[in-house]
Amino acid sequence: MIVILTACGSADDTKNTQTEERQENSQTAAENSGVDAVSSASYTTINGTSIGRLRAVADMIQENTGDDLFSIQTSVVYPADGGELIDYAAKEQDENARPELTNQIENLNQYDTIFIGYPTWWYDMPQALYSFFDEYDFSGKTIVPFNVHNGSRFSGTISTIKELEPDAEVIENGFTVSERDVAEAAGEIAEWLNGLGH
Repeated sequence: MIVILTACGSADDTKNTQTEERQENSQTAAENSGVDAVSSASYTTINGTSIGRLRAVADMIQENTGDDLFSIQTSVVYPADGGELIDYAAKEQDENARPELTNQIENLNQYDTIFIGYPTWWYDMPQALYSFFDEYDFSGKTIVPFNVHNGSRFSGTISTIKELEPDAEVIENGFTVSERDVAEAAGEIAEWLNGLGH
């Protein structure tokens, strides 16, 4: 899961340095698995390079906005195999698990818009996002969901985010893309962002 943070006002040198550091250290949804952190168990190929599908979408958004990237990481070591990962996700949902987060957003108060990206697993968000929303209060901030799916699109997750963060403005017109179409999504993402005023 990946978060893109948009600061209030104009960018400064500190923000740009933080962005560069976070880009070097950012990973994807399978960052805690036995697979390569950048390609992950769910990857696509862009310009000849394997990259996690969600990370690819996050990079496309970040190329347009210039904002900071933050990877949500947990203490759980997720299965490397895509099928096993989905089965594990079902188990986490059945248990209503809250995986422990192992990193935090520094200075959340300096950001006013939060793009939150996640895959759809079993018609819901990954349980790590429930941990994330439990940990942070986004009151007064704008949350912009983006999503990679295998046919189920957002599956009601935007309504779930609204319930978890009732004092935030949650944009209903999030960006969702089939995992098969990620590699060609750059133009659609730019158009979507333009429609949001970014």
